[in-house]
Amino acid sequence: MKKYLLLFSVVLFALGLGGCIEYREEITLNDDASGTLMFEIGLPEHTSIDEEEISELSIVSLCDSVEGVNVTGSSTFMVDNITWIHVDAEFEDITFLNEIRNEWFGRISLQEDENGDLVYHRVITMSDTAVDVSQSKFGSMLKYAFLGQYPWIYTVHFPTELLSSNAPLMRTDTISNTVIWEYNLASLINEEKVMDARYRRPAGIRHFLKKIFKR
Repeated sequence: MKKYLLLFSVVLFALGLGGCIEYREEITLNDDASGTLMFEIGLPEHTSIDEEEISELSIVSLCDSVEGVNVTGSSTFMVDNITWIHVDAEFEDITFLNEIRNEWFGRISLQEDENGDLVYHRVITMSDTAVDVSQSKFGSMLKYAFLGQYPWIYTVHFPTELLSSNAPLMRTDTISNTVIWEYNLASLINEEKVMDARYRRPAGIRHFLKKIFKR
């Protein structure tokens, strides 16, 4: 009986793989928390996802529906049997991205620490709607076997001196003030990934006035 239950779980999990995607994102943050966003979603060949869920039109509509976020360009192209959806956008404040209803943006906050520096904090997690594979060692092995090949890459360019981050040292560039966090899709399913970075508070009257008059 247990053998058949296990096989049934494997089948359910495999059926859910039609939604596997790759993701890469790049944010350029300004000193007033506004900035630009580029992200691309890669759908491998034979991916069975409804166009109402993930398509260029649906994603653009999702972003443009949020006040303070403006899509400036988009395209769809194919590379090595992967269909990529590319979107460029601008935001008035990075926390406005929290209003876009999807899982790949996660939850973002930007706060001042006790030293007056700014802390970028973000939490990402993806839910598995097909079957909860985290309840057994075998299920966990399946998760990594099937989903470990799908990279999810998050890049942030900070406006001032980068002081620290929880990304690997080789992915924390204090010369260009850039941090790259990279995960595989398996590590995001039913698990939280935290991105933290601390950077110098922008100085000068320009930043002070923007902070006063910002929405």
